[in-house]
Amino acid sequence: MLKDFADIQNIVNFTSEMRKLPNSPNLRSVFTNIAEARERRAYYDVFLKDSLKIVEEVKSSKDKSWIDREQLLEGYEEWLKEYDSMVHDSKFEIYLQRLRNLEIAILMYRSLAFPTISIGEMKMNRGNSEKSYAFARAPFYAPDNIKNEIRVYMGSMDDYKKTIDELKFDTKFLDRCEIELKNAMEQKLDEQIQILKNTPM
Repeated sequence: MLKDFADIQNIVNFTSEMRKLPNSPNLRSVFTNIAEARERRAYYDVFLKDSLKIVEEVKSSKDKSWIDREQLLEGYEEWLKEYDSMVHDSKFEIYLQRLRNLEIAILMYRSLAFPTISIGEMKMNRGNSEKSYAFARAPFYAPDNIKNEIRVYMGSMDDYKKTIDELKFDTKFLDRCEIELKNAMEQKLDEQIQILKNTPM
């Protein structure tokens, strides 16, 4: 199974879905994108920073042709102070982090419970040569990824002596795809469960 995404060149072909259930999950999150993440500030911190910029702009502006901005500024600054104190309260941050980790586990389970599985072919560079590899994928909640999906690589197309269109009718190959995807999803969910167990309530 190949796990190195850095040298992915392009998807050559994508087949029709192997399994599509009518209740394939909606993977939209609520709290996951609010809290601070590895590569992103918390949305409420970004909101607060943008809102504080207005204070300086009002104080430096002499234009009163629209409204008397300074007249409303005192109340605005009080709102910001209250907002700041609430979102940076330690209890709020603990509660939000707990909600985030619960939400990730819930969405991962929903992904695993009713998957839509597809297979495809991808060209990848290995050394000085380019080879085609078969892969299987399914929607799967992954907050740190660009796309909410999980992929497993099923080996070189040279090993199969079949085209990707022929492989989608190969029941042994499809069974292997399902097993590999299920194992990969369960591993991710188990990791999230451990994170959840270590998250304060």
